Amino acid sequence: MLDRALTRENLSSFADGPGGPRGGVVSVAALGFGDAVLDQRRLQASPSDVTAIREALGSSDSGLRSLVEGLSLEGDEQIGGVTVNHLSGELAADQLAGALTDAGAGDVGSLAGVRQQGGLDETLADADFDLFVGEADGVIRRLDLTLALDDPGNALPATRIRFSLTPDLVHSATE
Repeated sequence: MLDRALTRENLSSFADGPGGPRGGVVSVAALGFGDAVLDQRRLQASPSDVTAIREALGSSDSGLRSLVEGLSLEGDEQIGGVTVNHLSGELAADQLAGALTDAGAGDVGSLAGVRQQGGLDETLADADFDLFVGEADGVIRRLDLTLALDDPGNALPATRIRFSLTPDLVHSATE
């Protein structure tokens, strides 16, 4: 299912509408105990932002497929009236830190109001993802990325932040 979602054709359909590329909405949530949402912000992702994300997901050397360390099928769900397969897994934190830093997103914690001490390569302790793929067409309907940022200099638990990208087409249908 992951390979099907990451084909060039299905990636190009992610956040694409009748008039061409569409933007999306990114929900950024600071998570607490049991992943309870402590604070949440919504940011608009432009069509060029979503295009860059699509390209990064499908990149053969640093894309999602190359970072996956564990993959499981969580079952089927409904998003915007579409049946989707819910895949989840872990990502290689060190490789993801490098890819995010190279893409200019080295200070991802600031989006959720978290101050990072040091670079992402020093603070990214864990990374998980949830991918929601159309059962019939293989097109991504939502992508969640949960990062655990840790300060090695203190004994507090890592700060968890979830980024959820939903294309405008799906987002507007679910509200």
